[in-house]
Amino acid sequence: MESFCKKLKKKNISFWIKSLIFLLAAFLLYYVLKKNDRLDEVYFAELAKGWKQYSWWLILAVLLVPVNWSFEAWKWQYLIRKIEKIRFAHALEGVIAGVTMGFITPHSIGDYVARILTLTNEERAKGIGAVFVSRISQFYITLYFGSAMVAFYIYRVLQQGNPNDVLVLWFVVLSNISFILIFIYHASILRFFESKKIFRKLVPYFEIIKTYSFRELNFVLLLSLARYLVFCFQFMLILFCFGIQLPWWLLLAGVAFIFFVKSVIPTFLDLGVRETAAVVFFGVFSENHQNIVFASLTLWLINLVLPAVVGLLLVYKIRIFRR
Repeated sequence: MESFCKKLKKKNISFWIKSLIFLLAAFLLYYVLKKNDRLDEVYFAELAKGWKQYSWWLILAVLLVPVNWSFEAWKWQYLIRKIEKIRFAHALEGVIAGVTMGFITPHSIGDYVARILTLTNEERAKGIGAVFVSRISQFYITLYFGSAMVAFYIYRVLQQGNPNDVLVLWFVVLSNISFILIFIYHASILRFFESKKIFRKLVPYFEIIKTYSFRELNFVLLLSLARYLVFCFQFMLILFCFGIQLPWWLLLAGVAFIFFVKSVIPTFLDLGVRETAAVVFFGVFSENHQNIVFASLTLWLINLVLPAVVGLLLVYKIRIFRR
């Protein structure tokens, strides 16, 4: 009887925590959409105009949303298998729930929490390292291609190379080299942190990183690259539909630049940075700044807000308490 009461108490607590997360996420989604001044009559008029001319392109961009997140789910399923083997559908649920909880937390910390809470293994907290590898691999791909576009922007678009620009280039070059070394010597780096008393309590949550071989990490990078290319293709389609009809290579360069800026500048609720970066790059080649912002906003709506709304329904599938 006592055991039953404890289970019932845990179930009730779990329900109310999930309900609180659901309500908070729903409120923030509503608030962000309501307060976004760009979602006005002009935006919807331009969207309708683009739909009339390029409806299939917009449909394709939306259809690529599940492809985009499926690559992330595959990556998560692959990385977490050393702690718990999960079905692809289960991995996808964890990723989408992570989008919702990441949306309402700074630096997407909620993404870590949601993915871990969808697991049933008693050592599920050790999966934090797997989430970290998944996110850092995606960041590296963004950094690698984005840094090349930063160099392109400085020397071909701005056509100058002042000392500050040179410093930026050195920063991205050294960052690329650093990430390559981290991937090669990841086990040694973790052992170094194990030897330091100050980090000893945190290391167990990242120990799984030592178990990944260089070949496995390369496969994760390959999945990250596939997802990145889907992102880029979506953005290029949407830009074209909003009348930003530039050469494909220039669109691709601009998209890489925007994703780079978005990744290195921390934001809350994913507001502003992507749109500003889009205007900074494409504004040099097109005077249609308004539609550049609208295209970036549309990508944000379909790739983040839409999955976050779907993820509201998956919040109740997370497990606050282990079985």
